[in-house]
Amino acid sequence: MTRDEFVGDLIEQAKRSWQDYWAALPDEERLRLSGMEAELQGIGRQVVEGLWRLLGESLDALAVDVAGVCERGCRRERRRDTVSVNVLGHCLEIPCTYLYCRRCHHGESPVRRWLGVESGGVSLGLERALTDLTTRMTFGAATESMHEHHSQDIDRTKAERITYAVARDAQDYLAKRRREAKELLLAGEHKSVDQMVFTADGGAVPVGTLSRPKTDDGPRTAVRKLAKGTRTIAGREARFMAAHAAGSTKGRVVDCHIAPYDRPDYTGSRMLAAAVLAGLGDTSCIHGVFDMGSWIHTQFEKQFGVYEHSACADIMHVAQYLIDAGRVLVGEEKATAWGMEHKRRMLAGEIEHVLARLGEHSCGPPCQKDERDTCLVRVAERYLTNHRAYMENYEHFLANDLPVGSGEAESGIRHIIKRRMSVAGAWTEDNAALLLGLLAIRASGWWDHFWAWRVERDRESWRARQAGGAKVVFRSKRRRDPNAAAAA
Repeated sequence: MTRDEFVGDLIEQAKRSWQDYWAALPDEERLRLSGMEAELQGIGRQVVEGLWRLLGESLDALAVDVAGVCERGCRRERRRDTVSVNVLGHCLEIPCTYLYCRRCHHGESPVRRWLGVESGGVSLGLERALTDLTTRMTFGAATESMHEHHSQDIDRTKAERITYAVARDAQDYLAKRRREAKELLLAGEHKSVDQMVFTADGGAVPVGTLSRPKTDDGPRTAVRKLAKGTRTIAGREARFMAAHAAGSTKGRVVDCHIAPYDRPDYTGSRMLAAAVLAGLGDTSCIHGVFDMGSWIHTQFEKQFGVYEHSACADIMHVAQYLIDAGRVLVGEEKATAWGMEHKRRMLAGEIEHVLARLGEHSCGPPCQKDERDTCLVRVAERYLTNHRAYMENYEHFLANDLPVGSGEAESGIRHIIKRRMSVAGAWTEDNAALLLGLLAIRASGWWDHFWAWRVERDRESWRARQAGGAKVVFRSKRRRDPNAAAAA
């Protein structure tokens, strides 16, 4: 029998009592749209709970049927047990009889082996719904939303554990995609784009290190009863990179990560991987646009030097330096207009004129200065001079419909990374890196594919358990000591 046939039979049988049940409801429930919706939702929830109970009973009966007798033909002893499982919208107690042969000294619980979870385990459906929320909002807000939308109560710390477990799989998924893309590129089977755009930026996220007091005195945490500690908070740079075909963000690949200290090559390898995933091939041209942070432009040249490539400094970043210089040259009120006028000159290829205008200034005591006590005009002049090679071709890039502003990367920092990561408190560095991986998957449009990959991994794990290739040791449920409870 197929699912459609089963549901059809179920509805056909419900017709016998449906009219009587519906006619007995008050008119404001059976004739009002929202009343109908609420009633059907309640019925659906109870039906699903009942079907889960039936499923649990049938699973346990099947377990006894297939494993009730040992290999020697002896009837196994049976001990009733249950396993607590959280599925989307429901917390279940599924029977899982333990079968033991005294003669063979061997026992098993087939239901536990089939499910592959300990008490408190969760389904993929619940993991997906929860991580969809925890990648958009705080863990506390996500648990409140789960209650609102699925009538399901989940502890905040459990929501964190589930999210980080999924995120560890996300790291494996992303590594697999990078590896496969590079293999296709080397094999010459890679589907490449003619012109690619690459942009990158960085932004600080709060990262801290937790330290707990070594003494036993003092307050304790509510659940694990550990000594309450303090967390030293510091900013760590989260890096956002995006690569896609010019003129379209379809197929855009996003990478979000926290690079190890003094490892610009780590970011460089992620740059190349993102571009390859987005379609960089041997015949591709790649255009980069970014501010002149040392980790960005140096690694861009190192990674893409063998490809036909071009790059420019973010024009809005240049404009900000010019506006700051304008505060000294023409005063605060006219600074913005002066800066934007010279930005237009930069776009028209008149960098010599702009540098000459800055060079005419003679510094004096009234000059506004930066935090290093350097005149803002000299700061702007130095910036344009040091990165002149990235500012001479704006006119050419605009004529070829290539971007000269890194607003895409700045928007990514603001709306993808900081919207989720800049919250009260602090992350550990490891957990921040894990969540950034999930954010990258969502921003790259791989969310559905990632979950299909996890479903397939779940199937593979199930097959391995049935074949005996994956031995799973299940911990027994934590039982309270009745004597301790009486003493308390």
